[in-house]
Amino acid sequence: MRPDLSHSFLRSRGFTLIELLLAIVIAAVAMSIVNTTFFQSHKMMESVRAQRETYQMVRIVMDRILKDLNCAYVPYSDRELSDDEISLYRFVGTDDTDVDRDNDSISFTTAADLGLPGVSGGICEVGYYLKEMEEQGKYYLMRRDDCTFHHGITSSGREMELAENVIGMNIEYIDKDSRETATWNLDEQLYLPREVRITITFAGPDEPFEVTGVASLALSSIVLKKVQG
Repeated sequence: MRPDLSHSFLRSRGFTLIELLLAIVIAAVAMSIVNTTFFQSHKMMESVRAQRETYQMVRIVMDRILKDLNCAYVPYSDRELSDDEISLYRFVGTDDTDVDRDNDSISFTTAADLGLPGVSGGICEVGYYLKEMEEQGKYYLMRRDDCTFHHGITSSGREMELAENVIGMNIEYIDKDSRETATWNLDEQLYLPREVRITITFAGPDEPFEVTGVASLALSSIVLKKVQG
């Protein structure tokens, strides 16, 4: 009996053009899904890494600010001090708003070890404030220190950029009677606030976020005596 050549030919003829095109389309769709998944995973990993680095930077910055504030300094003296003598030990907090955003600043004398090259500790004036970036609505968080002997708030000293992409800084002061105020001036109050609460708002990798720290000032119980008249 002779074999059926027609069935043998159909079995050995291979893929048709339509089948080949269909296989290519399926392979392209599969590769597209794989690539999309890969890039989404990579983007998510990059976002998590950026967020982790941002939070780490924020924690270091806040720890630095709180350390300086915890060691805010005023002299203990039983005698009355003149205006010039008091001006050597400043603690001035200003309340400012820029386009509905808090843009507060603070300058104070601290006995904290600054941990900076060429500065071995001692009594220094430290200031924290915001400096506008080129991108509108964002600021650098700046720190200035001046360890020279001077009266009043310094206009010189060493300036350092601590963080970027800040969109606001709010500072509140709690006095010895637990009252909150938006400003503070040692020349007027004659003592340091009991606590200082700082809230810094950052742009963040995805959306804005706030970080709040509270400093308890060790020398807030000292009341300066001012020469009358």
